[in-house]
Amino acid sequence: MVLRYAAILLGVWTLLIGGSAWLNLDRQTALTGDLAVGSARSAFNKDLAYRQWASSHGGVYVIPDERTPPSPWMSHLPDRDLTTTDGRTLTLMNPAYMLRQMMQDYDSMYGIKGRIVGEVYLNPENKADPWEAQAIRAFTDGTAKEIIERATIDGAPYLRLIAPFIMQESCQKCHGHLGLANGTVRGAVSVSVPLQPFLAAEKKALGAIVVTHALVWLVGLAALVFVTRRTLARLEEQARVEDENRLAEHVFANALEALVVTTGDGTIVRINPAFTKLTGYQPDEVIGHKANVLRSYHHDDDFYAQMWQSLLSTGSWQGELKNRRKDGSIFVARENIAALMEPGRDRPRYYVASFTDITAQVESQQHIEHLAHYDPLTDLPNRALFRDRLGHAVTLANRERRKIAVLFLDLDGFKKVNDTIGHRAGDSLLVEVARRLKACTRSSDTICRLGGDEFALVLERLDEINDVVPVADKILTSLAAPFILEGREVYVGSSIGISLHPIDGNDAETLLKHADTAMYQAKAEGKGRYKFYAADMTLRQERRLDMEGALRGAIDSRAFHVYYQPKLQLRGGDIAGFEALVRWDHPSLGLIPPMDFIPLAEELGLITQIDLLVLEQACTMGVQCLARGYPVTMAVNLSSLDLKNPDLPTLVAGILAQTGLPANMLVLEITESFAMEAGLGQTSILEQLTALGVSLAIDDFGTGYSSLSYLKALPVNSVKIDRSFVRDIGTDSRDTMLVSTIVGLAHSLNLRVVAEGVEDHGQKDLLHHHHCDEAQGYLVARPMPADQVFAFLEQSAQDLAVAVAQ
Repeated sequence: MVLRYAAILLGVWTLLIGGSAWLNLDRQTALTGDLAVGSARSAFNKDLAYRQWASSHGGVYVIPDERTPPSPWMSHLPDRDLTTTDGRTLTLMNPAYMLRQMMQDYDSMYGIKGRIVGEVYLNPENKADPWEAQAIRAFTDGTAKEIIERATIDGAPYLRLIAPFIMQESCQKCHGHLGLANGTVRGAVSVSVPLQPFLAAEKKALGAIVVTHALVWLVGLAALVFVTRRTLARLEEQARVEDENRLAEHVFANALEALVVTTGDGTIVRINPAFTKLTGYQPDEVIGHKANVLRSYHHDDDFYAQMWQSLLSTGSWQGELKNRRKDGSIFVARENIAALMEPGRDRPRYYVASFTDITAQVESQQHIEHLAHYDPLTDLPNRALFRDRLGHAVTLANRERRKIAVLFLDLDGFKKVNDTIGHRAGDSLLVEVARRLKACTRSSDTICRLGGDEFALVLERLDEINDVVPVADKILTSLAAPFILEGREVYVGSSIGISLHPIDGNDAETLLKHADTAMYQAKAEGKGRYKFYAADMTLRQERRLDMEGALRGAIDSRAFHVYYQPKLQLRGGDIAGFEALVRWDHPSLGLIPPMDFIPLAEELGLITQIDLLVLEQACTMGVQCLARGYPVTMAVNLSSLDLKNPDLPTLVAGILAQTGLPANMLVLEITESFAMEAGLGQTSILEQLTALGVSLAIDDFGTGYSSLSYLKALPVNSVKIDRSFVRDIGTDSRDTMLVSTIVGLAHSLNLRVVAEGVEDHGQKDLLHHHHCDEAQGYLVARPMPADQVFAFLEQSAQDLAVAVAQ
């Protein structure tokens, strides 16, 4: 719009300047003509005045010469020539002639030409030309009084002016004989003024007019441009301010944060929709009221005093506030307040506050902090918080010279619950354990879940060491009671290790470590008990750690050897097979029996690697025996961990293929405890193994509760009677009856029976009598290294041949 108006103004200005220039140029052109005409009239008037003066005085006499000889056209005048008293001769000069002479001089001096002309004349030189003759006729007719015309004379521009010359009485003296009456047009005076000087002056004037108007136009244009730019700048600034105001208004109205503007005394003057949405207050409910309408009274006066101090000193404040909504609910706001100073004064004119509801964030942060320090399942303090509290307890105990006890608790059988009933049941068990532990302790005591099924307690302010015993007994009794999980009654129990401050340590780390060591000792001694820490436990624990490291190294270096104990067929006397028994040949301790490292290997999850090493060596030995003509079976014990490995059938098949041992010559012995679990439906791995062609045997049969009921459900081929029944078979009638019953039941299920621990001939004969299939024990042979197996087989074959011959 501004540009449009500027264009219009420029057009108007250009028209004005152009019109002015045109008028001035036209005026200047007219002025040039007027000056030329004035000059011509001036020459005409001078000519006329002189003629009248000369004629009125009877003429002018001059001394005749070449230029002024006596006029032949005035010879009729008697007084044409006169002689003065002093003897000089004078001749009368016609004024026209004189003027013609003068005009010739005037022409040469000033370029202005002039002459008197007529159609009736004395001097032929005064004969009018056609233009002059036409003018004289117009004067005579009365149609013109003066004629002015531009003409080109000798190639130069001239202004020609001609006016009538009227016959007067004074003219009759010279021209009376021409017959012209007074008052009639005698002729005309013609004046030609050169226009070149006037045109040159006109050109300069016109140039000056053009330049002047151009300059004025440019000045106007510059002023217009300046004003336009200033106007545009002002309009742009105004538009920018309006845009900013609209943007500010839009931002204010659509801001996600609640915004409130107050005067310097805290009176609310404006709020945005987010404020209404967050607080529930409509504009008419808060505008005009003080900003403390949101005050929740969760902050004291000192808090607000510091806020105002910050606003007055720095001009801003930010922090967290607990505010109250219209409905009374409390929310946590992260608030920023800025002071807008009044120009020229040192106090705020307005305050602008913005805030958001961070209640969810605060609660989430609190929840995260809670999760960082509390177990999410039991809501007990976790290991990190436990260490912190134990550290504070130690510091307090040192200051008050009191004792504290640390109890490290591990559940007995928790893994079995997870594996048999499920992890959900295991979680429920842990929650119930936490509840029972709280019931057994004081509110001042600390209970935490360290992880898994491990818990720890801190009993503070103990006067005597024995004060911890009732608590430990109470915990053991509480956890020994049955748990109802998934509708089933489950027993777990616990083992507790106890360390005391300051006897067993003076810092949290040491006390917890020693309680952990004592707990392991309690488990080693039979579980379901508590054990106080003793210094020698650390030594045993260190030896255990050394054993663990050595065991891992032994697996990597294949430092395990297999010993073979033969099994004798009670009918016929042949060697039926061997049981492969692992031995650990330690570099410094020598040969280590299985009972010293197998439990540790099972606990560490290393037993499967050891069992596969034994299986590989046993199969290799079986192939060698077969190659020498001894088709004996090789029995290898499997851990319950092995049997839970879904890849076990594949691993066994791989070893059989690698060594070349026929599958029917391999017997895999499983524990009776696993057989009982497998009888509950976990038979898939056993069926895959029998599908390979190997035989399965139940080891230590008879020691489990109601174990016979599972035999029909399992794909086993034989059972091994535990040595505890065989040991007193000849002296205890009950053991004899049990062995006879086991043999009978096994045979009724088409199972072979192997008796373990046979050490004398009486036991052997009695087992043979009760139709036991095979015997294994010191009577047959002790376990032997691989290099003695072939010699033993050869000797047994010779002894059998001798016995048959006898």
